[in-house]
Amino acid sequence: MTPLTATQSFLGKYHALRTIMTMMMWFDNWGDVWGCYRSGVDLPPLQFRNGLVIRHRPEDQPLLQFYEVFRDQNYRRYITDHKRGVMVDIGANIGFVTLDWTSRLPNIRVHAYEPHPATFAMLRANVDLNCPALKVKLYQEAVGGETGIIALRASALSMETTAYHSGASAGKFEEFSVPVVALDQVIERCQADGPVTLVKIDAEGAEADILEGAQPETLKGIRQFVIEYHDFLCPNALARCKHALVAAGFRCTTRPAEAAQGLLYALR
Repeated sequence: MTPLTATQSFLGKYHALRTIMTMMMWFDNWGDVWGCYRSGVDLPPLQFRNGLVIRHRPEDQPLLQFYEVFRDQNYRRYITDHKRGVMVDIGANIGFVTLDWTSRLPNIRVHAYEPHPATFAMLRANVDLNCPALKVKLYQEAVGGETGIIALRASALSMETTAYHSGASAGKFEEFSVPVVALDQVIERCQADGPVTLVKIDAEGAEADILEGAQPETLKGIRQFVIEYHDFLCPNALARCKHALVAAGFRCTTRPAEAAQGLLYALR
């Protein structure tokens, strides 16, 4: 065995051991999850040790979402959890962030937005399975810079549904139209449930439009943001988001994941 092959073998075993240990720590059915993962077949529903059960489809990349939301806690860094109030999940996908919030914070309410019909159906199934009926409000709508109708493009991966695309990927999307609401209306809908303590935005390129389309009073009424920015889909999205947030009185912290994508945290 050459040194390179030996190193590759060691790294492969280390990765497998680390993956098994993570699954054992988090999942009641870790053996089934690991067996399917190792065999390259569709994973079963993720049965968490805290009682959550998250259903999914292969296109939802459930382990990637689990790593980002639960293991690495990417949407909790720099954020203060509030015991009461409303959290808004824009780009909820099948519900990983929403369910993380509701499983840890029993007295908060969540308003979750997901425009894709099939992904929204999976989101609703996961919420119905895991949450009291009055704890989460679901909206099959996109959120953008203004209210109306928007054309979105869905790729083979559910997390990549977007209104933005490069020329290279233009032919790889299925297009559909959905209602779109502005952030002003999103926040107005929360009034009966309490103050908005956190807004999470993962809108695949629309993040700057969402912030720039909001009234100053709307932004000033929100305590915190965590935003996934996508400069590769919408050039200068990060700079535009920072400009809008700083003007509204927020302090911003950035955690790049890649050269043109990462997370932006905005706190007061």
